[in-house]
Amino acid sequence: MNAKTTSLFSGIAVVLALTMAVTVYSGSLTGRWGTFQGLDEARTLLRDLPLEIGDWRAEKEGELDQTSVNMLQIRDAYVFRSYKNTATNAVVYFTLMVGPTGKITVHTPEVCFGGKDYEKDSVRTSVPMNVFLSSGEEVADTFWKINFTGRSLDMGNRVSFYYAVSTGGAWNAVENPRVEFQTYRYVYKIQAESFSGLTEEEDNVRKFLMDCLPTIHDHLRRR
Repeated sequence: MNAKTTSLFSGIAVVLALTMAVTVYSGSLTGRWGTFQGLDEARTLLRDLPLEIGDWRAEKEGELDQTSVNMLQIRDAYVFRSYKNTATNAVVYFTLMVGPTGKITVHTPEVCFGGKDYEKDSVRTSVPMNVFLSSGEEVADTFWKINFTGRSLDMGNRVSFYYAVSTGGAWNAVENPRVEFQTYRYVYKIQAESFSGLTEEEDNVRKFLMDCLPTIHDHLRRR
């Protein structure tokens, strides 16, 4: 990994830490486990997610800052990687975590990302992604997408975020996840993003998700 890519990766780690550490929902939650058979097992599955999925190869494994990890209660319960497409050289930064519903669901890029370096250039949109699993089953996933434009070219001019929550089945983009998933003690969350130059010919994050979601589904269903 070259110096520029390493710098980008470190920058994304800071962004994720800020994104997830701003507001912690402290409302009471019920004790229902939903589709989980156990949090320890879910943590193990996350850590065992393949480093190679189709044309995508994990370049680097990162860590979030300890303050955010403790606050969100996701110790040993997340993966944070950069994946590179061997055919196109596109790079996507990918985080998959499992943790307490209230704390996981309230942190969104459009609320926490931006500031002096980036400004939101669109409202978030719901993006459907129907994928087929190895069993032939079709799953209707839906992700939120939000774009930002950089005021500086240091980390790329444009950043595109996708994120969604799951209780172990389909990935969901819902308006109020705290209410929607309040009966689940723990949920999974995906956040994926990529930087681009002044123009973007292809949505690399969407391509990554469409390529990798079948494997992610199959992997998590090993519970």
